[in-house]
Formats: sequence, structure tokens, C-alpha cells
Amino acid sequence: MTTDASSGKLDTIGKWSLIIGPALAVIFNLLLPTNGFDPINPESSSEYIAELGADAGVAQVYMVLILIGVVLYTRAIIGLYRAAPEGAAKMRLGIGMMGAAAALSLWGVAIGLGLAEASTSEKVVDATAAGAAEAAAPAGLVASAMHAAYFGVLQVATYVGYIALIPIGGGIAASGIVRKEFGWVISLLGLATIILTSIFPVKTEEGIMLFGILVLIWGIVFLAMGLQIARDDMS
Repeated sequence: MTTDASSGKLDTIGKWSLIIGPALAVIFNLLLPTNGFDPINPESSSEYIAELGADAGVAQVYMVLILIGVVLYTRAIIGLYRAAPEGAAKMRLGIGMMGAAAALSLWGVAIGLGLAEASTSEKVVDATAAGAAEAAAPAGLVASAMHAAYFGVLQVATYVGYIALIPIGGGIAASGIVRKEFGWVISLLGLATIILTSIFPVKTEEGIMLFGILVLIWGIVFLAMGLQIARDDMS
């Protein structure tokens, strides 16, 4: 089902993507063994690898579900762009849509590195438990390299994804698709995240905790917006 560009209504797939996508990303980000409300300090790579390796299978499933959530979110942004009226709103959402698409590719790389780190971390944990130090040492080096790469890409993905929120929010505020206050909050969230994650990078203990809180806020805002749009369409 598609939407006429001047209708100001989000298509059905976009609407459900706006609700389900952020919910998946937030829930399974919190459920990751290394995350939650008391995340493992990423700077303590040995502790992080041990925790991740102990529940590698579950972590990998959750990572895939997070990626599906981000894909659905990106589809929702595309739907908002299509529904926006011609003019400033469509132009801003167009810029935001390109940013969201670029961020999706980076999230994909980050998740891929996370999957690889989980797999290698499991080998480290198994080799350590079996007392096979010779096997654990090289696997540990590979896991540490994956760990550093994962958080490097995660930082860049965060920048790109949240920079995109600034024009996305501006476009939503001007579009008339939903209450403009949602757009203002989204733009402010994007700006605040860029500033805060520059001060506290995601690879730090403070940064990863802050990142989890910002992701939670992002999910709540977009979920609330999706539910508001669905309710408005039913009334």
C-alpha cells in the first residue's frame, strides 16, 4: 500500500514500521548480556568478552532483532518522506531519509562486527573453561580486535543516525502528519546525542550507559508518535 505525496498520511507499512521498529531496537538492546541498566564497561575488554561469550548465542539473536528494528525504522522514515507535502517538510525529510539510510548501512556493519565478536568471544570462554590456554590466547586477540572495531563503527553510526534526526524532526514538525511537538523533540534529541556522545564516547563506561538511555528515549518518542498517527487515522 502506498501513500499519495500530498495526502499527509503515513502508509500502513510505514505506520507499523514506526511502531514495531523502535520497539524491537530498544527492547533487545536492553536485553543484550553486555547492556541493560548496568552495562559492562567496554574499556574492560576482557570482562566484556567474557560476558558476551558466556551468552553468545542469545546475544547474536538479539543483535539480529535489533538490526531488523533499525531496518523497519528506516522504512518508516521513507514512509514519512513520501507522506510529507511538497516544500520545506519534504526537503528536510528527504535529507533525513538519506541520513537514516546511511546510518542503516553503518548499523549493519556494527552488528556484523558484534556477531563476529560474540562468536569469537564464545571460543575464548570455551577454551578458557577447558584450560586450553594456547587456543584461548589467539582467540582473545581476535576478539579484542573485533571489540575495538565494533565500538569504533558504533560511534560513527551513532553520529550519522542522530545527526539525521535533526532534519527528520524539522520535517515532521512542518509536515502536519502529526503534532509538531514530536518533531521538535526528535530534533533536540538528535542534537543532544551528538553533543553528549562527543563528550562521552560509546566506548567508555559513562558513554555506553548514556547511549542506552538515549536509545530508550529515541524508542519511546518514535513509538509514541507511531501510536499517535495510528490513533489519528482511526478517528
